[in-house]
Amino acid sequence: MVRGKFVSRTTWLALAGLVMAAGWPACDYDPVIQEAIEDLPPEDPDGPSEFHRAGQSCVDCHSAYYGADPDLAIGGTVYEQQSNGSLDPVEGVFVTIFDSAGASQKACTNSAGNFFVRLEDWEDAKFPLAVQVGNRYMRSLIGRDRSCAGCHELATQTKVNIDPTVDPSTGQSRTSAGAILVERSTIPIEEQCGLNPASASSSTTTSTGSGMGGSGGMMGSGGSGGGS
Repeated sequence: MVRGKFVSRTTWLALAGLVMAAGWPACDYDPVIQEAIEDLPPEDPDGPSEFHRAGQSCVDCHSAYYGADPDLAIGGTVYEQQSNGSLDPVEGVFVTIFDSAGASQKACTNSAGNFFVRLEDWEDAKFPLAVQVGNRYMRSLIGRDRSCAGCHELATQTKVNIDPTVDPSTGQSRTSAGAILVERSTIPIEEQCGLNPASASSSTTTSTGSGMGGSGGMMGSGGSGGGS
């Protein structure tokens, strides 16, 4: 309103244009995603690649919201926990994602442990999703978060200092399922893949009628991830 009167549509559109020109947030601004992006640690020294930001929330940036290329349908990082508690990335294991309509995608982890499925390869994935990594199955379902790290958060010193329940090795806590873990020695040969890019576009099969996962050991140190 201007002096107690409603402005005309033309005036309203002109005012809206001035607001946008002034750099005010657009209507698609998402404070939750934006805060998550701003809280990310600095970029890897080698810059963006399929190996960068292991263990971090990949789809926050690789989406229409932020615009990092390529857009991803889902992505995450797989680790093996060593006897000293450290986490090593697991290369060459298949990650199979099943949607609720019976379709599935396979992605092969790279040397950083990263895997992802490009959105262009699975635009119509029907949630919730079930996940198999090697011979392990996630006990819960992925309700909507396409970044595995959204629930499988790794530990940081800040988190450990704030919350004493955080496992300093895996990140498991009251709010995190912890790292996605497998044991290399137990991965059957049919769930192993070669030295291929992580993207499902080069090492993926799509099927229908395959159902949503199966039974087996829990995936991740907490066994509760993904169902956000």
